[in-house]
Amino acid sequence: MGVPSAEQIPVYAARLPPADVLVPYLRQIDASGRYTNRGPLVGLLEARMASALGVSSGTVTLAASGTAALQAAILAAAGRARPGREQALVPGYTFVATAHAAQACGYEVSFVDVSATNWAMDPIALRDTPDLDCVGVVIPVAPYGAAFDHSGWTTFQSATGIPVVIDAAASFEAIARCPACITAHVPVALSLHATKTFTTGEGGAVLWRDPTGLQRVSEALGFGFKGDERREVSGPGLNGRLSEYHAAIGLACLDAMDRIEAERIRLRDAYKAAAASVGLDEAYLACWPDTGSNYCLIEASTFEAAEHVIEAFIAAGVGSRRWYGRGLHRESFFSTGRRVASLRNTESVADRVLGIPVFPGMRAEQMDRVMRVLAECEFNTGPHHLGRFRQHAHQ
Repeated sequence: MGVPSAEQIPVYAARLPPADVLVPYLRQIDASGRYTNRGPLVGLLEARMASALGVSSGTVTLAASGTAALQAAILAAAGRARPGREQALVPGYTFVATAHAAQACGYEVSFVDVSATNWAMDPIALRDTPDLDCVGVVIPVAPYGAAFDHSGWTTFQSATGIPVVIDAAASFEAIARCPACITAHVPVALSLHATKTFTTGEGGAVLWRDPTGLQRVSEALGFGFKGDERREVSGPGLNGRLSEYHAAIGLACLDAMDRIEAERIRLRDAYKAAAASVGLDEAYLACWPDTGSNYCLIEASTFEAAEHVIEAFIAAGVGSRRWYGRGLHRESFFSTGRRVASLRNTESVADRVLGIPVFPGMRAEQMDRVMRVLAECEFNTGPHHLGRFRQHAHQ
């Protein structure tokens, strides 16, 4: 099955700005003599990011990684875990960094099931969770860069008094389409990792229309120092500041946003054409704008069908990945974590959803090869047939 080839198609291949476009920014770093600790390029990138996202100036604070951004947002919004409020509610279906950030702030992670519809926690259903009075923070996740229910989570926070911090790691594009989702009530953490559409190579950001809250984020990222000449430690912190060199990469990425926009449209349209060429409906794919443009997903009917596809891809030299693993509670490190009721939807989605290759510069013939493998799987799998992949609906 599949078409063997010497060329391997990776599930993702990052493309950062080339050296020549970074040189003017690197010269600015040389001239300033500032390399970290909130240098001028970091300040410039924060302002330009705010403009690109359509939010007001002073709404963005940069961090050294997406995990650092999430950890600082938790510290700023909820503080460290305290007696009687030790639990952090985290979806079972997310990348491991979500749970690691909560644990780094002293919380015991409790896994919550996700909706079968949008693969995210439900703020209305969560209000019926038992023992909410033991919860110190809730960390909803926007899966795969989808939009998130900012209104629902603001209402949940207001009704329960429990701080909410949204992990929207890959949702740069979704936020740019709906800047109103960034509010003064709930902070939102982004990842700017090399695998993301907008990147600083390694980095993250917190978006929050609360100036006082965002100042606490900045202090948390700088060891808890207030930033005055006395360098007084005002609260918990970490070493989480973005360097000037990473800011240079981000500024060069913003300079190229028109090209990046054109490329994600090309990738989407080319994949749709490749699917049609082998008789697969485009509804087999979940991709931008329903997800971040760095993802293209398929949803098999069963775990066995998904495994069959993986084997076929391997034989054809095509990469694939369960980006969120098979559920955090199945990871050995988190296997003893508390579960809030059944994680049935988490396990079902995690078993069946696969990321397939999509990356800047991906060629049409590479997409054709991916689609041919899928078409052959559906035709030849017998009892492990794929059925129709369905495009899931995001809020």
